[in-house]
Amino acid sequence: MSYPALFSPIKLGIVEIPNRTVMAPINNGLLSTDETWPLISIRYYEERAKGGIGLIITGAVRVSTLAGIPKVGIYDKRFIPSHKKLVDTIHKYDTKIFCQFTINGGKVGKAAPSAIYNPSYPIRPPELTTDEMDRLVQDFIQAAEYAQEAGYDGVELHGGHPYFVGACMSPSTNKRTDKYGGSFENRMKFPTDVLKGIAERYPGFPVGVKFSAYEELPEGIDIPLGIKIAECLAELDPAYLHVSATSTSLMIKSRWSSVPHMYINRNTLMPLAEKVKEACPGVPVMGTGGITIPEDAEAFISGGKCDMVALGRTVIADAHWPVKAKEGRAKNITPCIRCNVCYYQLWHSDPLICTMNPYISREAEQELSPAVHTKKVAIVGAGPAGMRCALTASKRGHDVTLYDKMPHVGGMVYPGGQPKFKDDLLLALKWYETELAESTVTLKLNTEVTPELVEGEAPDAIVIAVGGKVIQPNIEGIDKPHVVSAIEVLRDVSKYKGAKAAVIGGGEVGCETACHLADNGFTGVTVIEMLPAIMAQSPTITTKHMELLIDARNVKIMEGTPVTAITDDGVEVLLKSGKRTGIEADLVVYATGIECPGRSPDDSGPAMKVTAKSGLIPELSMKAEEVHVIGDCTSVARILEANAEGERVGRWL
Repeated sequence: MSYPALFSPIKLGIVEIPNRTVMAPINNGLLSTDETWPLISIRYYEERAKGGIGLIITGAVRVSTLAGIPKVGIYDKRFIPSHKKLVDTIHKYDTKIFCQFTINGGKVGKAAPSAIYNPSYPIRPPELTTDEMDRLVQDFIQAAEYAQEAGYDGVELHGGHPYFVGACMSPSTNKRTDKYGGSFENRMKFPTDVLKGIAERYPGFPVGVKFSAYEELPEGIDIPLGIKIAECLAELDPAYLHVSATSTSLMIKSRWSSVPHMYINRNTLMPLAEKVKEACPGVPVMGTGGITIPEDAEAFISGGKCDMVALGRTVIADAHWPVKAKEGRAKNITPCIRCNVCYYQLWHSDPLICTMNPYISREAEQELSPAVHTKKVAIVGAGPAGMRCALTASKRGHDVTLYDKMPHVGGMVYPGGQPKFKDDLLLALKWYETELAESTVTLKLNTEVTPELVEGEAPDAIVIAVGGKVIQPNIEGIDKPHVVSAIEVLRDVSKYKGAKAAVIGGGEVGCETACHLADNGFTGVTVIEMLPAIMAQSPTITTKHMELLIDARNVKIMEGTPVTAITDDGVEVLLKSGKRTGIEADLVVYATGIECPGRSPDDSGPAMKVTAKSGLIPELSMKAEEVHVIGDCTSVARILEANAEGERVGRWL
């Protein structure tokens, strides 16, 4: 499929962008002590330019020492050489680059427009004086001069989420009574003065604006006010309007998530971008919010809903998303599964990571070297660790055979991707299947690997990736015929009928299974969790997104409630009051975790020390000179760790 609208040029002020794809402003979490661009970060951005992105917007760059925290700086001439190095690197490719101007303000507990408590602030921040606000306006204008000298094609004013500029525009965070607060016009004065000041001093220099068209905050920006803000900004002739929303606080549950998890539909914020485009037809509008599919991006632009698409996590997962789409290789795009591990890292000021891309911020290390000695490699288990290992080892020239006893690849990714709200995971599974089909890997499914089979094949190396084992809780009645594991329900929900279901275990798997049952005919579903809260080991924002699914399906949650027995017609639980009661259920599902069958890492490298005394792992471990054990069979973890381990061992072989 071709994407003529997506890959058509567009003018942002005087600058022509070669296509409509934009790398959204997202840093890699690395910071130099002198606030210049780390060389690793420059290489990180360069890979996205190599990948065909039309425009890069840098992650947040601070324009002043007021109201901010150390990050990459552009508030002094001494920063210009560092920025020039980044710009010159990007300009080697057919890519333009804008610098995002930011002041964190109250979002990080620093000075804000108003000294108030707000859900978007970690603490009550101090308030800037009117004179300090005036000075900050000038700091933004001065920073534009430094950006021009460095060679940037333009800048973006970050007015969302609500960092300082966004906080000025919002009635939730701006309670000032001076010229910068009170009326709508006064709340808009700060960004207006910045935009007018840059335009007057540096005519023609493009300035885009990112802003929140909606806020999930008390007295925050609703959609009509968001449109009014857009119209006000449009009168100032911005290069573009980048439409976002404020819902990034870990304690806020919102359907307008600015970083939507896989539990929330893709393209979350496009309805907001469409409304802004309708209100401001003469200004280029940038849509965002979990856009990962080229067909979607093409439809939004060709349909007039926006003019450009901002791709953040999308090009973290695959820096070459644009060029693959343009060349008709969309099926080879490494998909972003919107698991948000990248976002959680950056929220805590840690280096960026990605479930599907083990080389994020390690781009200089990603080239594969051919194997010095090619080997015959048997990989047992086609979960993400085994598949990744097989792909990497085969690319290096090894003769690889990948085995699995199931009729499909994927391991736990297969059942995990069955709920309709987790189709991003199925995209990952389809990507693995495509990559394997196009590789030299020999895939043998429906194959039970035994020591005898391995002896007959005589591999030089064995990689054991057989996955973890479902934990069956020790509860009276667990062996009754209407009791089944969550994994089996997820594998094929059509096998299970009834009206009521009880799910024992309120972690991610238990809650997902409950929602899946509700989507497939069960009208009364109850999740029973013995801990004080569901999803206790999950990031808070993931839990908030799950709560939206639970609320929409009327799934009942019982927290702090252990199950004492399973009966013929349901389960018996111990209430917080100390009383026992029964819960009716036609189906009882347990989601009480996974355990590894018996290996743990030592310090000797990728090979693992066998700790199990019996079973398949130690038996297979005796059948080759070189043995590696990876994935959940050694340490139960996430797809992220499985991919990383598979890649590491694939390079080690």
